[in-house]
Amino acid sequence: MFRRWSRKMAKKLHRQERLKQALVWYGRWGTASMTEDELIDYAGLLHDTGHSDQALTVLNELLGNRDNPHAYERRAHIYNELGQEELAIADLDAAILIDPSPYLYWYTRAISHHDLGQYDEAVRDFEEALMRREDSKASTFYELGNVYMKLGQFEDAERSYRMASIDPNRTVPHYHYRQSQALEKLGRGEEAIIALHAGIRLLDEWSKLSDQGASIMKSRTNYSHAAVASFIQGAQDEFGFRLYDSKLLEENGHPDRALASIEYALSRYPNAVELLLRKAVLLRTLSRFAETEELLIKLRGDHPLWLPATMELSTTYRMQGKLSEAIHTLQEARERAPDNRVVQYWLADAYREADRAEEARVLSRELTELEPEDPINWKQRAELAIDADLYAEADDAYTKALSLEQSADYYMRRSFARYMLDRYEEAMMDIQSAIALEERLLQESRTSYALGELYVGMENWELADAAYTRALALEPDNPQIYDRRARSRFSAGQLAAALEDCNRGLQLDLNNARLTWLRGFIHFRLDEYDAALADSRVYAQLLPEDPQGHYNLGVVYNQLDRHDEAIASFTKAIEISPFEPQAYLERASLWYHHSFDRGRAAHDLAQWLLYAGGEREESDRFALLNDLRGFDDEMRERAKAYFLDSYGNSRYLS
Repeated sequence: MFRRWSRKMAKKLHRQERLKQALVWYGRWGTASMTEDELIDYAGLLHDTGHSDQALTVLNELLGNRDNPHAYERRAHIYNELGQEELAIADLDAAILIDPSPYLYWYTRAISHHDLGQYDEAVRDFEEALMRREDSKASTFYELGNVYMKLGQFEDAERSYRMASIDPNRTVPHYHYRQSQALEKLGRGEEAIIALHAGIRLLDEWSKLSDQGASIMKSRTNYSHAAVASFIQGAQDEFGFRLYDSKLLEENGHPDRALASIEYALSRYPNAVELLLRKAVLLRTLSRFAETEELLIKLRGDHPLWLPATMELSTTYRMQGKLSEAIHTLQEARERAPDNRVVQYWLADAYREADRAEEARVLSRELTELEPEDPINWKQRAELAIDADLYAEADDAYTKALSLEQSADYYMRRSFARYMLDRYEEAMMDIQSAIALEERLLQESRTSYALGELYVGMENWELADAAYTRALALEPDNPQIYDRRARSRFSAGQLAAALEDCNRGLQLDLNNARLTWLRGFIHFRLDEYDAALADSRVYAQLLPEDPQGHYNLGVVYNQLDRHDEAIASFTKAIEISPFEPQAYLERASLWYHHSFDRGRAAHDLAQWLLYAGGEREESDRFALLNDLRGFDDEMRERAKAYFLDSYGNSRYLS
C-alpha cells in the first residue's frame, strides 16, 4: 500500500515539476518495483536534480539486464551534459540499431557530433531527425542552422533558422537572433535587421513575465530546464540583443537608430560598461565629440583599470586631430599596463600620425623584439619604414610578416616596397601571390592599377595600357587612373589617345591639377599653343606656388611671341624657386633677343651659371657657358665678369 502511494506521489510531483519533493517520494518508492520506463524517468529526475552519478548507476543496472533503446538515449543525454560525447554516441548508435524510428535518438546523436566538432555527421543526423517528428522541427532546424554556421554554409544556415522561426507558435527569440546573424554574413543587412527586431519584440514581451518566458520556451522547444535557463541568461548577457542590434544598425547606415537602441538597453541595464562604451562609440560616429569625450572620461574614471574606455578615448582624440591628447592618454594607459602590447602598438600609430616618426619607430622595433611572432607588428614596422622611404627595410619587415601569416594584403604592400626599389619582376610575383590567396583581388581596380604601375616601371607601355584599362572598367569614375593611362600612352607616343584620357579625367574632376598640366603639355607638343596656354593658365591658378606651372606658362607665352608675359612668368617662377637654373636661362634669352637688355641678360646668365654648374670648378662652369648657343662672345664675357664679381671662387649655392 505504501509503495503504491509513494509511486503515485512521485509521478504526480514529477509531472508538476516539483522535483525535489518528487525525488523524496521516488526514494521511498524504491527501484525494485519500478518498470523500465519508470526507472528511466527516475534516472532523468536524478540527473535534473544534480545526482548524475546515481542516474548513471540506475541506467547501468537496467542496461546490464536488457537492451533498452530509450535507456540508451537517456544515458547518452546525461553523458552529453557531462561532456562525455564519445560515450553518448556509442549509446545512441546502440539505440538506433535497435530502433531507428524515434526522432530523439537522431537529434541527441547530432548534438553529440556537433559538440565534438563532427559537423558533417551532425548535419546528417539532424536531417534524419527532421523526417521523424513534426512538433520538434523548429528546435531541430535551429540546431541544424548552428551547425551550418560552424561550417560557413550561411545560405543553408539562414534557411534553417528561417524554417525554425516560421511558425509563430513554435518560435523563440533566439531563432530570429541567429537568423539575423546568418543574414549579416550573407551581406543582407536590412533583412538581418528585420529578423533581429522580430526576436527583440518577442524577447521584450517575455521579459515582462515572472519567469522571463522560461515556461513558454520549454513548451516550444522541449529543452531541459538547464538549457532554457542558459538561453535566457544568454539573452540577458546580450542586453536583450540590443548590443548586437546597435552594431547591425550602424553597419547598415542607421547610427541614430543604433544609438536609440543602446539608450533603451541602458534604461534596463544602466551600469553596463559595455553599453556605455557602445554609446560613446556611436556618439563619436555621429560627430558628437564633446559628449563622447565626457562619457569616456567618466567611464575611465569609474573603471581606471578597464582599458577599452581609455583606448576609445584615444581614438576619439585622434579622429579630431587632437594628437597630443591622444598620445598623453595612451602614455597613461601604458603606465597602468606596461606589458600591454596593444597599447604600445596604438601609441606607435599615434606617434606616426603626429609626425613623431623616430619615437614611433623605437616603439615598433621594440614590439618586433618582444613579440616577433606577431605579423601585425612587422606590418607596422614596414609601414613606418615606407614613411621614411626605407623601402629595403620595409621589404624585410613584410617578408617577416609573410613568413608568419600568408596574407594577400602583406603581399600587395611588399609589392609596393619592391616597386619603389625598381624590383619590378619581384613586385609582380607578389601581386600574383596575393591574387592566388584572394581571387577577388582581380575584381578590384587597385590590383589592375598596381600592375599598370609595374608595367610602367618596366617600360612595357602596351601591358600598362591594358592594365589601366582593366582598372577603369572596374572604376570608371576615377580620374587618377585616367591620369596614369594618359601618361603611359604619352610615353608610348600615343599623344591623341593620351589627350583623350586627359579630357575624360577632367570631365570627372575639372580641377585636377595633374591632368590639367599633362593636357597642356600634350597640346604644346602637338603645336596647339592656344590650348596649351589655356591649360597652363588654369594650372598656375590651381597651384600658384608651383614654380613649374609658371615656368611652363613662360614657355608657352614665348612660343606665342608674347615676350613680356613670358618674362613675367619666368620671373614668378624664379621668385618661388630661385635656385632652379632653367628659368634664368629662358629669361636671359628673352632679355637678350627681344628686350635687347644685355645687362639683365648677362646677369641672368651669371645666375644660370651659378646654379647649373653645381659643385664644378670655375673652369668647368665657364666651359658650360662657352657651349651655350644663342649668345655672342661679348655676352659670355659679361656673364663671366658678373659671376666672378659676385661669387668669385665660392663653392656655395646661395
